Amino acid sequence: MKQQYPDTKPLFPLIEKQITKSDAMGMLWKAGIEIPAMYRMGYNNNNCIGCVKGGMGYWNKIRKDFPEVFAQMAQIERDVGATCLKDKDGRIFLDELPTWRGDPVEEIIPNCSLICQIEFQEIIDRQVERVLKGEISINDVA
Repeated sequence: MKQQYPDTKPLFPLIEKQITKSDAMGMLWKAGIEIPAMYRMGYNNNNCIGCVKGGMGYWNKIRKDFPEVFAQMAQIERDVGATCLKDKDGRIFLDELPTWRGDPVEEIIPNCSLICQIEFQEIIDRQVERVLKGEISINDVA
């Protein structure tokens, strides 16, 4: 990101605090926030369905879970003469992608590690502070 947009000053709070995706999922779960649908389905990212950034394993999972999206993207690739996949031998069109190719998509299991617990505790501490200041009611704290 920094290399692509050198004039920006992006912030990376999760990386800086060493919070993993699994930790973030654990924090959502502990806070009672529903996990995004694509994660619940076992995808590694909450991208749009049929994301051109996906690899072979991702596209084979899309083929299974969303066959109409897979077919539509395969047709678009043929229409424009380009593909989002390649390997050492060159490009691979989706309609030529073998079902066994690619790394399997691994489900992210929510986990609230020590770092997650510390971060979550900071959220709780802020809520307690707001109650003590009279900004919110104790009944408003989840």
